[in-house]
Amino acid sequence: MGNYRICNFCGNLYEVKIKSMCSSCEKMYIKIRSIVEEFPDTIVLEISNQTGISVSRILSFAENGYFRLKEGTIEIIK
Repeated sequence: MGNYRICNFCGNLYEVKIKSMCSSCEKMYIKIRSIVEEFPDTIVLEISNQTGISVSRILSFAENGYFRLKEGTIEIIK
């Protein structure tokens, strides 16, 4: 039996291996990160509109240290 944890972003239970979030949230993080890498001045609302990921979920990634909020945009930390 594996080691399980509740995802900080969505509340789903997932098996802990190396990741610090469930696979669904990891896919969302990768989408957000790719947009921020390509277009660093994109505002959070625009990222939400492009990806379908809620603003609150994007902000949750920032609150958990994956991005830094900067005047309506986000920067990559990790």
